[in-house]
Amino acid sequence: MPISTTKISKTVFKPLKTPVAPPLDRSLFRSPSLLRGAVSEKGFSLIEILVALVLAAMIFLAVPTSDTVQKHRDLKTAVDDLDRSVRFAGNEAVLRNTVVRLRISLDKNPVEYTVEYGPAGNLPLPDMPVKPNQSLQDEKAESEKRAALDRQFTKVEEFEEIKHEISPDVTILGMASTSQKQLVKEGEATLYFYPTGEKDGGIIIFSTIEEIAYLEVAPFLSETNSVFEPLKTSGVAKLEDILQTKMEEVYKEWLAR
Repeated sequence: MPISTTKISKTVFKPLKTPVAPPLDRSLFRSPSLLRGAVSEKGFSLIEILVALVLAAMIFLAVPTSDTVQKHRDLKTAVDDLDRSVRFAGNEAVLRNTVVRLRISLDKNPVEYTVEYGPAGNLPLPDMPVKPNQSLQDEKAESEKRAALDRQFTKVEEFEEIKHEISPDVTILGMASTSQKQLVKEGEATLYFYPTGEKDGGIIIFSTIEEIAYLEVAPFLSETNSVFEPLKTSGVAKLEDILQTKMEEVYKEWLAR
């Protein structure tokens, strides 16, 4: 009996070929144009660097330092506040129909100033110029006369309610008026205002370590004038001597007008 044969078919699975990436060109990583965004390798020349430094120095010198700016602001604030105080005192004299004075205490630190009004009616003001080289007896008599006058004046409450502060960097060097007839550098300095609208002529001198300023008060006009000047300092002279010299110059110029 014949034997039948059956063919068995075989399926052969061949592995897939994975595509291989081409090798990287390592020279690309050494290219400065790729690493620095195509920036030129050329640097700055010595002349360009020097020019840049000179320009930077000129800009630095042209712009004032913040400390200098702040000192000037403090000085201007002090001058402006005394200016407003002068105008306030003038208005008070007219409104109250009496003598009013601006009183500056130069010996206090910081300097203090008040506006005070006198009694109703006429108040004869004694002639009390500051006299140098007084005897002890004369000084005592002058002191008693001033104390008697001070007792007749009362502080204006509205003025006291307003905060009046002078920066520690600002100094009031002195004040002169037509009534005191001398530059007052210490003690009490006063400026008088009258119900008629008239007032003492005067000058108030301020300073910082870098600048001097003065406020001029016109006697018969409702005008004031403020001036600011930089101090010319040198390495030899002391700042105190420079301030005193400049203050005397300003005072003499004011007297001559």
